Amino acid sequence: MMKTKRFIVNKITLLIMALTLMSAGGTKERKLEISFLLSDIQSFAPSYQMAIWIEKADGAFVKTLFISEYLSYGGYNLPEICHEWSSKAKWEEATKEEFDAVTGATPGTGEVTLKLTCPGDLLPDGKYRIFAEVHLVDEYNELYSAEINVTKKKSAGELKVSYIPGKCPKKTEGDLMTGVFVKLK
Repeated sequence: MMKTKRFIVNKITLLIMALTLMSAGGTKERKLEISFLLSDIQSFAPSYQMAIWIEKADGAFVKTLFISEYLSYGGYNLPEICHEWSSKAKWEEATKEEFDAVTGATPGTGEVTLKLTCPGDLLPDGKYRIFAEVHLVDEYNELYSAEINVTKKKSAGELKVSYIPGKCPKKTEGDLMTGVFVKLK
C-alpha cells in the first residue's frame, strides 16, 4: 500500500513539473540585438535621446524595448523629442518594472550594441515592425525602421531611416546612425 501511494505521488509530481515546464516554454523571452554606429556630429550638438520599440504589422504598439534616461524621466513630455515613440507608448502608464527593465544611459558615439529582451507572450511568432527613433535638435528626429519576422529561427534585418519632419538643415554630415541592424536570437 505504501509503495502504491509513493508511486502515485511521484507520478503526480512529475505531471505537475511537466505542465509547469510546458507553460513556461510558451512565454520564453525573445532576445534582440540592435547594433549601429552613432556618429559624432560636428555641425551642432545633437541630444542623442533615443527610443526603440516594436509594433505589430498593423501598427498596434507592442512594447518599448529601450529608452534613454532623460527621455524616460520626463523628456517624453516634450513633443519635439522622439515624438513618434512618445505618441504611441503611453509611457506615463509604465510600471516600475517596465521602467527599470528598458531605461538605460544615452549611448555614446561610436559602435553601439544593445541587447534587448521582450516577453514571448507579447511577441508570438508573426510579422512585426521595429523602430529606433533618435532626437537631433529642436523638432528634428531620425526614425529607423524595419519589418521583422519573428519565428523560432534566428533572423536579421537592416533598419532604414526616415526624417521627421525632414532632414535637419543644421546637419552637414550624414545620418546620426548608420549600419542599423537588428538580430533576433
